[in-house]
Amino acid sequence: MINPFLTGEKIYLSPLSESDLSDKYIAWLNDVEVCRDNAHATFPNNETKVKAYIEEVQKSQQNFVFAIRLKSNDEHVGNVALQSVNWINKSGELAILIGEKSAWGKGVGYECYKLLLEYGFKTLNLNRIFSGQTTRNKAMIKICEKSGMKREGLLREFLFKNGEYLDLEIYSILKKEYYE
Repeated sequence: MINPFLTGEKIYLSPLSESDLSDKYIAWLNDVEVCRDNAHATFPNNETKVKAYIEEVQKSQQNFVFAIRLKSNDEHVGNVALQSVNWINKSGELAILIGEKSAWGKGVGYECYKLLLEYGFKTLNLNRIFSGQTTRNKAMIKICEKSGMKREGLLREFLFKNGEYLDLEIYSILKKEYYE
């Protein structure tokens, strides 16, 4: 295992580092299908841009970004983050990118959400964790709901991707709800 930070059944999370920078990782960020519902993905991506992002998040006190690794072989299959943490309001956003399509539909996203909700509430002492999903991203909406998040509302035409405006559904869970 490569510096496991949070460990689940099938996966573990390690802090994102320069050692995670690879052609495969850059390819995920340039894959239209992988990034079709991600608000942060802008094209094109290259080694310089991704390296700068990794350096930025390593220094950040508001963004906790982790590499998702399979326990079976240490393969880096994506990233997950508690980002935009607001220490005054004790809130943060949960975001995920599963780049390896072979890991889709295998419970990786749900396991990441479970690990980061626990970390956010128990370790970071957050009060509210939220996640935004495009209305067409049924798999991520299902993960939010399965994780105990409640739908808060709809941000109409919030995201412009590939020539179209997309609505964003906001889900959240409060610390007291998490521990009920």
